[in-house]
Amino acid sequence: MIALRKINKEEYLKAKSILEKENIKDDLLKGIVYVFIDNNIIIGVGKIRLEGDYGVLEYVIIEEEYRGLNLGDALLRSLLFKAESIGIKKIFYYNMNDYLFKKGFKYGEEETGSYKMFLNIEDFFSKGCCSYEDEI
Repeated sequence: MIALRKINKEEYLKAKSILEKENIKDDLLKGIVYVFIDNNIIIGVGKIRLEGDYGVLEYVIIEEEYRGLNLGDALLRSLLFKAESIGIKKIFYYNMNDYLFKKGFKYGEEETGSYKMFLNIEDFFSKGCCSYEDEI
């Protein structure tokens, strides 16, 4: 069974081990932190840090053996949906990232200066979830 949900305290150690493999240090305490669970095993973790009226995407990580199945997209969408539900309209990201660009993030500095990418959540959800270029 697959689940995407807010992390609970019992899952911190496993989530931290996933992050450590990617050289990410985080206490998992502040912001929106979700886990991706498959058959009761945590296979991914994502976080949006809240900064007033906007959010900053910290990471979306899927365990290496589960990559390529579009699970990161599901985790990202869950984080964005939660952010939108609490009134966050924009998400920023520190660096340029091709994956996020393909998901709808735009390059350029908007309202907050040092971030390299941003996403308007309303625009993101106004588009379809899936696009298949080969279909008519």
